[in-house]
Amino acid sequence: MQTLYLVGLLLVGVIAANIVKQFMPRIPDAFIFIGMGLLLSFTPIFHNFELEPEFFMLVIIAPLMFVDGQRQSFEKIRQKFGVIFMLSVVLIVATVLIVGLLTNFVETNWTLPLAIALVAIVTPTDAVAVKSITGGTNGAMPSGVGDALELESLFNDATGLVMLDLALSVLEKGSFSLASGLQHFAFVAIGGVLIGIGLGLLIVSLRVWLNVHATNPETTIIPISLLTPFAVYLIAEFFGVSGILAVVASGIVHNWESVRLRLTSTQVQLTSTTIWNTITNILNSIVFMILGLSLPVVWSDFVDMGGIDSLQLIGLSVLIYAAMLAVRYVWALREDNPSVRSLLGSSEQVRHERYARIFAFGGIHGTMTLAMAFSLPRVISRHAFPHREELIIVATMVILISMVVSALVLPRLMPENTTGYTDDDLAHVRNKMVDYATLQVRPHIDDHDVREALTTQLQTQKGWVERPVIDNDFQQLLDGTKDYIRTYVHSDEVDANYGPMVVDIYDKILNNWNSQFKNKHTLKHEMHVLKKQYKHAKWHVKHGVVTPRQRERSREQFKASKTPEEWAQWKDTRTAVTNLNTEVMAHVDVFLDNTLRERLGEHQSQNSYIYAVRQAVNDYLTRVSHDYNRETIKVDSDLYIQAFQFEYNFVQQASSQLPHSMVSTLYSEINQAQTLQLQQLEQLEELNTENEKLALERG
Repeated sequence: MQTLYLVGLLLVGVIAANIVKQFMPRIPDAFIFIGMGLLLSFTPIFHNFELEPEFFMLVIIAPLMFVDGQRQSFEKIRQKFGVIFMLSVVLIVATVLIVGLLTNFVETNWTLPLAIALVAIVTPTDAVAVKSITGGTNGAMPSGVGDALELESLFNDATGLVMLDLALSVLEKGSFSLASGLQHFAFVAIGGVLIGIGLGLLIVSLRVWLNVHATNPETTIIPISLLTPFAVYLIAEFFGVSGILAVVASGIVHNWESVRLRLTSTQVQLTSTTIWNTITNILNSIVFMILGLSLPVVWSDFVDMGGIDSLQLIGLSVLIYAAMLAVRYVWALREDNPSVRSLLGSSEQVRHERYARIFAFGGIHGTMTLAMAFSLPRVISRHAFPHREELIIVATMVILISMVVSALVLPRLMPENTTGYTDDDLAHVRNKMVDYATLQVRPHIDDHDVREALTTQLQTQKGWVERPVIDNDFQQLLDGTKDYIRTYVHSDEVDANYGPMVVDIYDKILNNWNSQFKNKHTLKHEMHVLKKQYKHAKWHVKHGVVTPRQRERSREQFKASKTPEEWAQWKDTRTAVTNLNTEVMAHVDVFLDNTLRERLGEHQSQNSYIYAVRQAVNDYLTRVSHDYNRETIKVDSDLYIQAFQFEYNFVQQASSQLPHSMVSTLYSEINQAQTLQLQQLEQLEELNTENEKLALERG
């Protein structure tokens, strides 16, 4: 039960942090999640929280690395193998040796293997932290540098773990053999990759077979996908090889599967992608929260060190970070490997030096470093592990220093984002796209109710509309629509088709439509509405007109009170008023469509108030017609397909003027909206079919 509470509280923290970050867009997401973790550390369930490395590696890191592997194609890995080896092996080993020797020279109380162990812990980088810290800035991460950081973080965790394992082995045995060290490294790394590939091929073959033969493949394939990283990691660790590399290799094999399937089993692929994206976002958030949860324990150990020792650890942390930064910068600046040049540029290019600096400061360290620090044994060779608390404190400080420095420096180093877009830019284009499609599809629909139902559904693509922004425009257009209706009702066209009595009755209807939409959010208006509804209900109760049977009896009594001539005249007048009301609704539709068309011609995208007026007018005029039909309006799927096709056309026509990434986002939104809408229509048709069957059985 405690585990359930722990997971539930973490999820609540993720939700709360995601809400908070909407109000703090300038603060990097990583710091918000760390802060939320720090707050949760004061709850009883997380009191004295200490990271469990085995749990963290299996439950958090394994699925994240599996997804990262799925995003890398086999062809890309093959082409970039040279740069991967340089980044994940050569650079890591060089950093560990150089900074380890420096640390051992400065901290004379530490042995060289202990210094090497510390640097092996703090060397792995976190590309997710880089994206989190730079995501809210106006700068754009150069694609080559971004690829280098991503490929580095994908494989350097395993290298760091192997280097740490070697250092601990030397500490335990008191001796080091280069040959055995290289042999161990090759066994762990190559063995992990081979097991990952083998298990990946086996699982992929099973998934492909299920795709072809299973009736509902998603019910089996998706659970298999969710269990894959855990199974691969545990099996690899059982054989003593790198579980991280095995999971990454398995993910790359699964990427190969998706390429093979292409447009087959689209339902399985789309559902699986959606689920994994959600899980990845949650786990990435939890990673930073775990760092915040661990800070109080580390801080307590830091305070216990005393003033002088604490200052020494701070200085050592700054020195280690600066040394790693220098090694990364010099390596990126001087490395002449063709694979590296393809990402960071050649030394002859002006941008090369800037890219080298971005790469250096992009080496942010994350919770993986903290997990490796907490994985240090408390006892080694039957003695307490030397300086374990100091190593954990330094590792934590290096993490925080790398995050803070990168958050301050990277936005100033990155080139200005000229190809990207903001959320406001996307909303501007999306709104115009929806309005364009609405205007294009409405003339093809004769039925008013169907036309308005489709319009309402399309408008939901715009998302939430801030009511205070549209109040003034809403009221002005509503008043203008009333004036337009009055002008039409008193036009020669109406006078030629309807008598003065019908026009007078309709005038009274319009006069009753006074100020019900003004000051709609005031307490006075709410009280007025309640009072009016109370009087309306009181009249119905007093006259016994509540149930459908009572209303029918009231109509019969009213009819009986009239002579045949009076009843015929009343029916004719009512029919004429209803017909006039229908004509008014049609003219209002044209008037509001033209208003929307003019706004789009002026490149205005804040047009939701037009839809709000349309809805308000339709609601009122529908009540005038006494159309109280509560049945759900059925909109044919072909109409939705037409509307979405118009949206595609809009994006295609505007694509030359929009960022490519925005075009892709809009296409994706249209695809998702179309898929969701068709699914809902299928469910509605199934429900109607079941209701018809039940009706036949009862009949």
